[in-house]
Amino acid sequence: MANPLQSRITKLSTVTISFIILLCILGFYTTHYTFTQPSTETQNPINPNPQSKCHFHDTYLSLASNYTVSHYLRSLTLHPHLAGTTGAHQTAQYVKTHFQNQGLDTKVVEYSVLLSYPTYLSLTAHFSDLGTQEIECSELGQVGSRVVRPYHAYSPPGSVMGMAVFVNYGRGEDYRALGALGVNVSGCVVVARRGGGMSRGGVVRRAASEGAVAVLTYTEGVSVKGVERGTVMKGLGDPLSPGWASVVEGGERLERGDDEVMERFPLISSMPISIETAEVILRSLEGPQVPQEWRGTLNPKVGRVGPGPTVLNFTYQGEEKISIVRDIFAVIRGTEEPDRYILLGNHRDAWTYGAVDPNSGTSVLLDVARRFAFLRRLGWSPRRTIILCSWDAEEFGMVGNVFFLEFLGFLKSFFIGCLHHHLILRVERTAGTN
Repeated sequence: MANPLQSRITKLSTVTISFIILLCILGFYTTHYTFTQPSTETQNPINPNPQSKCHFHDTYLSLASNYTVSHYLRSLTLHPHLAGTTGAHQTAQYVKTHFQNQGLDTKVVEYSVLLSYPTYLSLTAHFSDLGTQEIECSELGQVGSRVVRPYHAYSPPGSVMGMAVFVNYGRGEDYRALGALGVNVSGCVVVARRGGGMSRGGVVRRAASEGAVAVLTYTEGVSVKGVERGTVMKGLGDPLSPGWASVVEGGERLERGDDEVMERFPLISSMPISIETAEVILRSLEGPQVPQEWRGTLNPKVGRVGPGPTVLNFTYQGEEKISIVRDIFAVIRGTEEPDRYILLGNHRDAWTYGAVDPNSGTSVLLDVARRFAFLRRLGWSPRRTIILCSWDAEEFGMVGNVFFLEFLGFLKSFFIGCLHHHLILRVERTAGTN
């Protein structure tokens, strides 16, 4: 989710780091922090020294640093890093180098995946008074930048013209409500707000089944000019390698035209728009009034649902290509149960700069690595193996996350738990935190 150039880089306080610490401790505090020496009296592992555990715990907390986390965040957000781009590769190198500099056992696994990018977008509104407005498809300050234009990943190309109609969340019940008003969306460009338990892809597929020719979605609660990008693909992972990881060397994949692949993509084009654009379109609609049950939370306020008389001319062109994505791992091997795994991770790719999602979480992950590395130099080691994970291409359908589990299928029998800190906003200070 991105609201890029206008996003404010949230200051991560020490208590934010403490929050992550506490989450880690909750999961494996009593079993993971152990400092043992071989016993000369017994073959069984000795119980960890409670004083040593407290010492390591206190040391870990004392290493919290606003400056360090802010430095990581600043470095991670120097440039856009959409998966499969040069910026994404640079960010991957930064994370890899950080893990290695901490002395951690670092692994990089590369995959070949199908990703999609926009090449051309246009949207024009034709109003009943014969006025015409070409709607800007880039966000404020974005023209000419390296930031990708707002789009839906895996949207099929298309060029259509149809009357605009508002479909609320685009659920089945919303279309039934429109039907009760005598509204038919066949041949129309539908405008839907995000939410209502509907995924982007679900909204598009439902609209296609109702006869719509294209979909525009907007998100309430973001800035007026901000646009929420996302994927409309059905399911998770690389569409060309469902159920297995397509590693760069020797990886197998399906053909793009395979039925199993085709069914994962919608049949009609779609694009995200800002609230500002949605307001221009929706306030020009006539036809039946908006159903009462839709009105309470509508922003902008919509009076009528259409269809029309406003006509929208929408064109989307994109390219799909096989791209390289990289998952990066730092492994801290356990001493007593090394074949039991705890995962702590976050995705690394972003639609734009990713100041909040995902890099607020990634900067914390890097700081956790720094502090674990410091404890190791003091003699600490976990009871079970900890894997710090930095996944790629999550925004395209959790591609890197899914690949990790597919590639390391043996983890299913030895997996203990996973903490995925997607984004960190703010944590209230509590008694006892520093």
